[in-house]
Amino acid sequence: AGATSAQAALYTSAFGTQIATLSDCDDCASGPIAFSGTSQSINFFGTNYSSLYVGSNGYVTFGTPAINYTTAPLDTQSIAPMIAGYFSDLDSRNDALSNVYVNTSTAGTIIATWVQMGHFSQDYSGRSTFQLVIRSDQATIPTGQGQIGFFYGDMTDGKAGSAGFGDGLAQSNAGEVALASNAGGNTFTNFSSSFFSLTGGVPEVVDVPEPASLALMGLGLAAIALRRRKTV
Repeated sequence: AGATSAQAALYTSAFGTQIATLSDCDDCASGPIAFSGTSQSINFFGTNYSSLYVGSNGYVTFGTPAINYTTAPLDTQSIAPMIAGYFSDLDSRNDALSNVYVNTSTAGTIIATWVQMGHFSQDYSGRSTFQLVIRSDQATIPTGQGQIGFFYGDMTDGKAGSAGFGDGLAQSNAGEVALASNAGGNTFTNFSSSFFSLTGGVPEVVDVPEPASLALMGLGLAAIALRRRKTV
């Protein structure tokens, strides 16, 4: 699949393989998805992983799949070790436009792309397109980039969401980053790209263009959580 002009802010238009389950579901996960290449792994907060799981609600997790839908502060969520592009209650049911893709064609690199995702319950009046680039410790990192990348296309949902890194422990620890928080009002439309390196498995900022850098003031602060009971 190729990117439209509205998705020009994404890292790549080579979305890779459409994940059928994630592209027609509410609260599901797919994986494990392994890094391609020989002996590829990533140290994430002190634990080495050779694969990850992609969740329909805008994040990837390590060690275990997750289907949680309630937006949570990244530094205190205890769901799983997590990288979230837009952790929100996303929905792709019965809609041909909302899809999730994974590209593992480059050794040591997993690119997950959520395209025109709707919101629970089958609300497609606003949509979210974003991408995570996750590189193994053995991958070649292009000059000026980082091991982990966050990229945003059209983000017109406007519902609460959070993004960044979490180690899966309830206490807030060094390196846990709240890249953004949103209690509504379309905060995510302000973001372009953000790169991070991992030192000993701990995230560090590489390059954060304005205005995304404004959301990174005070690294490790919790993203604002929207806590609500989901009804069927």
